[in-house]
Amino acid sequence: MKQQDYKELAERMEEDAFHRGCNLSILVEDVYDIRFWESLIESVKPELKDKIDFPNPTSKGTRGTGILKKYKDFVKANFIICVDSDSEYLYNTDTWYSIEYIYNTIVYSKENFQNNHLTLNEICKDLTTKKYDFETLHENISIRIAPLFYIWLYFKEINETQFNTIINKEAFKSALDFKSIEFNKIGDETLVYQSIEDDVSNTLKTLENVMDESWFTATIEIDIPKIKKRLIDNFSIYEQDVLSFCYGHGVLEQFTEPFMIKIIDIMKDLKIEEIKRDLGEASNKDVVNTIRRIKNIAKQDISTKLNDSFKYIIYGTTQNKQILKIKSKLITELK
Repeated sequence: MKQQDYKELAERMEEDAFHRGCNLSILVEDVYDIRFWESLIESVKPELKDKIDFPNPTSKGTRGTGILKKYKDFVKANFIICVDSDSEYLYNTDTWYSIEYIYNTIVYSKENFQNNHLTLNEICKDLTTKKYDFETLHENISIRIAPLFYIWLYFKEINETQFNTIINKEAFKSALDFKSIEFNKIGDETLVYQSIEDDVSNTLKTLENVMDESWFTATIEIDIPKIKKRLIDNFSIYEQDVLSFCYGHGVLEQFTEPFMIKIIDIMKDLKIEEIKRDLGEASNKDVVNTIRRIKNIAKQDISTKLNDSFKYIIYGTTQNKQILKIKSKLITELK
């Protein structure tokens, strides 16, 4: 279609929203992104509650950044676009979504907010009444996955594609595969770290074997340190932060969900042991009933809990700096 056709479609979507009694039309990549952006916008503009329209940008209902990008010239205060950043702005200074009335996740995707250590700790407390140090876990994972991330960023920056079969989404998913790790108690985190370290090391060896030796050495010793410094200087992204900028869906699917299932089970058992000690003088019936309630709470489906776990950092008192940046832009630009 011609650009004029997309302009006419954008105007039609605005009109349809108006007739539905909506004040704002939002184009998102996927139907599963709707609740995230709706919650985020309503948190800063509560007057828009039930007044937001999420139209399909094509008659077939297909979405994706390729489709949304065609509407970028027609955005305005009541017709906006919301997308995953895919961390593109970290290596491309001319990203199409870095303009007024287009909003991005800043982290790789909304799934990274579902992986956020604050949200996961809230789920853990909800299901077991116990805390777990997800922040330290994520920092340690970030440090170990960082070499892959920096090389991926380097190849993106220089537009190098010949190693895409080695440094890709599957490489991140493989390194973060929790199901293959024997994790049975608090303290087994070292097994997680070692598994990621080994997988990353193997991937780098494979890359080294197919790259020119001098190029690989220069990449590791010269180019990567420059990228690390630029990320710190320009974006305040340190080595321990990179998990939020890795392929979010892979992190959620390969690591977070299976890890959460395991850690909730471990924390539930620890809570039961505490109850047995604390209720040592209670009747057997009271102890059994209390333990049953703990088990029932912990049985809640983890996938469902993770599905909208981003709400903990959108509405919660604990602040997330990326969420705050998005909110700030929304407050400034939306009427």
